[in-house]
Amino acid sequence: MNTTAETTTAFLQRLGAQDAEGLGELFADEIDWFVPGNPDLTPWAGKRTRNSEVPEYFRSLWAAVEPGKSVVSVETIIVDGENAVIFAVFDHVAVPTGRPFHTDVALRLTVADGKITRMHLFEDTAATAAAYAA
Repeated sequence: MNTTAETTTAFLQRLGAQDAEGLGELFADEIDWFVPGNPDLTPWAGKRTRNSEVPEYFRSLWAAVEPGKSVVSVETIIVDGENAVIFAVFDHVAVPTGRPFHTDVALRLTVADGKITRMHLFEDTAATAAAYAA
């Protein structure tokens, strides 16, 4: 069984490698997933309840940001029991508009039996929406 810290590290490694299928394997069958935002502007926003939905989330997100123009800076990781919080900064360029955007983020993960059961993202949804709005 993987610890919360080990699972969080694997999550970040697979995220950095853009391994959508590998990311999906880290999640439990049933999940509590929430990414805020307007799904009309950012189709990856919203709730997910099954690990089978995880790879498509990441493929959709990665297709919406300019390749080679993204910087993700992990600043701090805090692990407490089953919970981990990742504080980071995202800088991307939106594909449909070419607009850059910056958002500080907090990503909350909960790990049980070595699998991620919860992922909630907290970010500047106004900055993201402004980058994608026509």
